[in-house]
Amino acid sequence: MKTIFEKFACLTKSIGSTSAIGLLVFCLFACLGVSEAAEETRNILILNSSMATEKYALAQAEFKARFKGANFVDIDLAKEEFDEAYVKKIIREKKPDVIYCIGSKAYVLAHEIAKENTMIFSMAINWQRLPMGENTYGISNELSTGMQLMTFSYFFPKLKKIGVLYSKTYNMEWLKNTEKDAQDMGFEIIAKPVKSPNKLESALEELLPKVDALWLISDPVVLSDQESTLSIFQKSDAMKKPVFAYNEAFSNYGALLVIEADIPTIGEQISSMALDILANKKIDERVQAPAGSHLILNMKKVKEYGIELNGEAIGSANRIIK
Repeated sequence: MKTIFEKFACLTKSIGSTSAIGLLVFCLFACLGVSEAAEETRNILILNSSMATEKYALAQAEFKARFKGANFVDIDLAKEEFDEAYVKKIIREKKPDVIYCIGSKAYVLAHEIAKENTMIFSMAINWQRLPMGENTYGISNELSTGMQLMTFSYFFPKLKKIGVLYSKTYNMEWLKNTEKDAQDMGFEIIAKPVKSPNKLESALEELLPKVDALWLISDPVVLSDQESTLSIFQKSDAMKKPVFAYNEAFSNYGALLVIEADIPTIGEQISSMALDILANKKIDERVQAPAGSHLILNMKKVKEYGIELNGEAIGSANRIIK
């Protein structure tokens, strides 16, 4: 088989060296032109709910770092000058191939004014409650329930009765799926619905005596404000009932174990999804679970509550509170 140099030598003999060199140069520039044109078509609008939120800023940075060859327009919706009219103007002028929404606020706005556009999202808490367009894709902010239950079992094999406070409006479907996973893994989910924030205290008092631990999930009725969150942890602590949570912020309240999605991994996932969309590849799962996790273990609570901990699991924690 001839090398590219041998082929070029043959071409030189047949059409002359000057013509061959000219043809080669033309082809090289043509290829470069096609490449540059392809990159220019990759117009990506990033709507960030608030760059002041560290995780949102990190998600944006990770996405851009892994996504090469694109024209980015970044909009921080926390800034007053970036209102709905401005976003509409940018979409009309830039005609983005993909709109990347970071956080629920960004996604809701994009869906209202540009739901016909291709959109991807991440960091949207409890995405199931959000409206979904035909061209919407994303990475869930919540890890799969099966993965979380497996982690609970690995760290604390004796805690089998898990309590859950939820609102039917936001998490009924989540509960049904979770109960199936839990049954397969030997857990018993004891769930208590909360109709409104003012019913939280009575629901908590009824639930806690029946469970080994409380699983705090993302629910705007249960976690309506900081006072509600504080009440949950105070009452659980008074009864020495450990709390499993989904965000590191809850470690400040005394959560026994926090299992949250790993932001850099989400950035990698969402950039890969965007590249597949731009390449017209089929996306089998429109909303995917995060592939990585970050674990925070509160050893202080382990000792205080006298909970049996699997010693081999300690090494899996990314952070340990002593």
